[in-house]
Amino acid sequence: MNELRTDVLIVGSGTSAHYCAHELRAAGRRVHVAEEREFGGTCALRGCQPKKYLVANTEAIAMAGHLVGRGIESAPRCDWPALQALKNEFLDGIPEGTVRGFEEAGIGVLSGRARFVAEDCVEVGDTRVHAGHIVLATGSAPRRAEIPGAELARTSDDFLNLPTLPRRIVFIGGGYISFEFAHVAARAGAAVTILHRTERPLKAFDPDMVDLLVAATRHAGVEVVLNEPASAIEPQGAGYVVTGASGRRYEADLVIEASGRAPNLSVLEGDLGRVAASDRGVTVNEFLQSPTNPRVYAIGDVAATPFQLASVADKEGMIAAENIVRGNVRRPEYDGVASAVFTVPNLATVGLTEDEARRRGLKFHVHRGTTETWASSIRIGEKHAGYKILFEDETHRILGAHLLRHNASEVINVFALALRFGMTAHDLETVVWAYPTYTSDIKRMIRHIYE
Repeated sequence: MNELRTDVLIVGSGTSAHYCAHELRAAGRRVHVAEEREFGGTCALRGCQPKKYLVANTEAIAMAGHLVGRGIESAPRCDWPALQALKNEFLDGIPEGTVRGFEEAGIGVLSGRARFVAEDCVEVGDTRVHAGHIVLATGSAPRRAEIPGAELARTSDDFLNLPTLPRRIVFIGGGYISFEFAHVAARAGAAVTILHRTERPLKAFDPDMVDLLVAATRHAGVEVVLNEPASAIEPQGAGYVVTGASGRRYEADLVIEASGRAPNLSVLEGDLGRVAASDRGVTVNEFLQSPTNPRVYAIGDVAATPFQLASVADKEGMIAAENIVRGNVRRPEYDGVASAVFTVPNLATVGLTEDEARRRGLKFHVHRGTTETWASSIRIGEKHAGYKILFEDETHRILGAHLLRHNASEVINVFALALRFGMTAHDLETVVWAYPTYTSDIKRMIRHIYE
C-alpha cells in the first residue's frame, strides 16, 4: 500500500470539486483529487451539459412543429444516431482534459474507489492518502425503486447514451428528469408514458405552472399518469410490462427509473471517518463542515444542503475552499437560487411559492396570467405559457417568480438578480429592455401591481 500526504484531498472530480481544487491551489495548498469513474463529474459527462444537446434538438423540432401551416411546410424529424454523434463530439476528451487541467495547475490526481480508513485518511485504490482536510464532492446517483423487477429498469445515464431510440418508453417518477427526457423522446418519435406516484409532479415548483406544463406535455403526445406508482416490472418478450398500483399494465421497450437522485455516500462505508450523514447527504454546518469530523467538508449533491444544482455546487466549492484557507469565514446563501426544467416550454422558478410565503407569515400579493395571446408567444405558436410573480405588500419587493414559456430558463435569471439584491417592481419597471425580447415581457408581468 502506497502512502501519500497532502494538505487537502478532494473526493470527486465534478464541477464543485473543480472550483474547490483550483481555489485551494491558488491559495498555495497542496491538493489531490480522487475519482473512481471518468474525471469530469455528472454535469459534464452524464447530466446538464450532454442533456442540453438532446434538448436543443427537441426545441428545434417542437418550434418548427408549432408553426406548420403558418410559414413552415413540415416539421423536421430527429435523426437519433446523428444527434448522439453530435453529443458525443462534445463529450470526447472531457475526462482527459479535466485531468490535464488539474495537473497543469499543480493538482495531483488519483484514480480508484475511495473510502475512509481513519478520520484523516482515505484509501484510494492502492494508495492511502493522509490529509489535513478532506472535501467530499462525490455527487449523486440515480435512486432505485424498491419494487419487484426494479433491476430491469435503466437510468438517466443509459437514456443519454441510447444508440437507437426505442419505440415505447415508460418513465417511472414525475421529476425533472422524466419530464425533460419525455419531451426529448416524444419529439424524437417514441410513444412515451410518465407514471407518477402522487397527484402532484415536480413538487419543488409552483403547482399552477406545473399544471400548465402537464397540459403541454400531454399535448406533445406524452401520457402523464398521476396517482399511479409503479408496483412491478417484468419482462415480456423483447420488452417489459410495468404494472401500476391501479392494476393497469403499461407495455414498454425501455423502462427508465427516474424517481430522483440519492447522494453518493460510498466513501463513508464502515464509518471509519466518523462523518455523520443521512439519506439527504453528508450532514454539514453553516460553513459546509462536518460537525462530527471537522477535517471534512462536503459540497455539491453529496452535501445535505437545499439544492442539487450544478450552479449551487460551483458556489459551495469556492466557499469550502475559502473556509479551509481562512477558517470558516463564509456561509453559503440559498435565497434567490434559480432552477429550471428544460421541457418545451421551459419551467423555471426562483424565490418563494405562495405556500412558502404564507408559511412565513408574509403579507404579499400575486400577479399572474397566461401569455398565449402575447406577440412573443403567438409568433412561435406557443399554446401553453404563463407566469406568477409574488410581491411584498408594503415594499413591492419581489419575493418569487414562476414562469412557464419559451426562454423561461433565461428570463428567470433576471428575477434571480432582483431577489438577490432586494429589488422591487418599480426597479424593474425603470429598466429599458431590448425590445421585442422575452426579457422585455417582464414589464407586462409586473404592470398594474400597484393597483
